[in-house]
Amino acid sequence: MQPSTKEPRLPAPLGGPHVLFEGSFILEFLQPAPELNASVLMRATYKGGHELVKLGKKHPQAPPLHVHFVQSESFIVEAGAVGTTSTYDAIDTVHTTQAAHHQTVPRRGLSPPVLTRDEHGATAIPPGTPHNFWPVAPTHPFWSTPEGQEYVSTLPNGRNSDTTVLIWGYPKISNGATIGTLVSDFPPDMDAAFFLALLGYVDAISSKRISMTPSVFAKLFSIQTVSETGMVMAPTAWWLGPLRWWVPWTAQVTLERVRKLLGGDHPVKLVEDVIHNVVVKRQ
Repeated sequence: MQPSTKEPRLPAPLGGPHVLFEGSFILEFLQPAPELNASVLMRATYKGGHELVKLGKKHPQAPPLHVHFVQSESFIVEAGAVGTTSTYDAIDTVHTTQAAHHQTVPRRGLSPPVLTRDEHGATAIPPGTPHNFWPVAPTHPFWSTPEGQEYVSTLPNGRNSDTTVLIWGYPKISNGATIGTLVSDFPPDMDAAFFLALLGYVDAISSKRISMTPSVFAKLFSIQTVSETGMVMAPTAWWLGPLRWWVPWTAQVTLERVRKLLGGDHPVKLVEDVIHNVVVKRQ
């Protein structure tokens, strides 16, 4: 099961489109069909030719390598090309509308396995798989390969074409009553409120509209922690084993406990306040 690409946008303030990171990244939240069993469905667009998109992996939207412990993510490239880094081998892959191009050869027995796409063009990221997303810069080596040269010839603006990706998170864990003032099942679901608050906060920090104070740092990691999302440190240091996610996760959980002890807001109120302050007020 995958989206039809014709799903309507969610109502304001969640639906969007949300123009973030100096106009280089546009985010829209769509209504997932019930049979998709998804907690979120979003369309993400990187604007080709934008100076920040030219940064590739260093684009401020690109998150650190991380894992979701409970929910999976899947994505389909609708246009252009998007990059992922995945697994503890930190394998870079360029995904186009036609194929997935691993930039290094995955070794045998890799666990969790490298991301693969199904016959419908969808790529699944199972729980516990280290991953992140980034725009494919026009200077990326992929474009100089025979596959890249053939593909770029089909794009309207070559290497500077827009990239559009449909991403959804599943399964939908919570089916309870609406929490807070937004239509949201966060936490624990990664839903529209979760992603909008997280990316809106990162956008505000990267553009220096908000300073990275200890309080902001704690709130940012609170959003991640209560959604069962953990960072990964030194992924290729195989001798560390599960410590690669356990140490950052323990630090996140400890930070969240301290934040609550100091009188921090409930995560639902925190998320809604972030959306109000960094998204709604700018509209």
